[in-house]
Amino acid sequence: MPSLTPRVTAELARDVYAVQKENELKLFLMRPEFEKFNKANQSVKILNAEVGSRLINTRDCFGVCATGGKGYENDIFLIFRGTTNANHKADWASNLRLGVEISATGMPVHIGFNTIFCSMLPDIKKFIASHAKANGTIHCIGHSLGGAVATLAADWITNKTGNAATLYTFGAPRPALAFFASRLTSKLGKDNLFRTYHATDPVPMVPIYPFVHPPMPGYGCYIPSNEKILSAEAHDMKKYVLSVKNSSWENLERRSPPYNVDSAVEEWLKSKMPVNSASPVTWQWINEGLIYVLKKVAGPALLVLQGAFIGAVTLADKIAWLLQRGVSFTLQAGELVFILIRKIMQALGMAVIKTTADLTQFLIKDVLFKLIERTNAEARRAIQKYI
Repeated sequence: MPSLTPRVTAELARDVYAVQKENELKLFLMRPEFEKFNKANQSVKILNAEVGSRLINTRDCFGVCATGGKGYENDIFLIFRGTTNANHKADWASNLRLGVEISATGMPVHIGFNTIFCSMLPDIKKFIASHAKANGTIHCIGHSLGGAVATLAADWITNKTGNAATLYTFGAPRPALAFFASRLTSKLGKDNLFRTYHATDPVPMVPIYPFVHPPMPGYGCYIPSNEKILSAEAHDMKKYVLSVKNSSWENLERRSPPYNVDSAVEEWLKSKMPVNSASPVTWQWINEGLIYVLKKVAGPALLVLQGAFIGAVTLADKIAWLLQRGVSFTLQAGELVFILIRKIMQALGMAVIKTTADLTQFLIKDVLFKLIERTNAEARRAIQKYI
């Protein structure tokens, strides 16, 4: 049973956005979860991060390290913000860095999120080392981009420190590959990992495979939405606070979505139902359809082949190569690739191909590139509306 409630973690994820100056930090630290600040005990540290890419780059306050107050005397809080209005261009440049690199714990992760986390890591190490008596739990909390970074932080803590960790994210994007998600779930434990998301929030739907969410296997805390379409409002941290404020973790539903069952994915792929691009479920089906078809093409080697995603070649190139391999492998595999690409083209509003003979590697790459662009655009619209 976690010591932090959904309401407390949601409020912390919301309030950290306001911390950019010393007077704002003092106001934030008035919350009862934190040790009363004084310069003598150095109970808090603002974390400045390198955000962006080579072309758009900045450093600013991205998070806070703080020691716990009453009831949390031996704990440390690591709380990270999501995208802000002041730095949205640099923040989004980090989101769009879709390459894979090895993390500080040796796992394949999203290069943009990893760059942000690693730029803060020296300060995080120093803070933890200077508070050796705080040998309890380190609570990692974040919304949106901050949730992805909090996930990398929780992984580092469980592997590189003697502290236990808990992870609380709201509307976070997929931070890493399956190797990472599986190990983090095992080391942290599902009971200490709380991924909360609204059904119509587009941000948790990006990036597409091979990026995945922890827990794995397992599912996040799913919050139904009133909206029937992808919604910018569903990503707003204020809405997350309202959604969870009267809930316990037990009441927040963890369930297996239908698109995570192979038989249901195959049924969806082969169905004649029109694809509704406005529905959030469509994009989830497409992502799971992509995974399903790649498993059929690569078989048990798919997990090992994730290592091939590390490097200079784009994700679209690598996935297109795998799918084209399936087209030439067996008639059944080629038919599955054909059905999947047609579904994606329908969702994107493209003129669909007629036969498997049209399935060139160039075409598959183009469709996948447009899919990445479309899902990222939906996520970006949601973020920019509420920053």
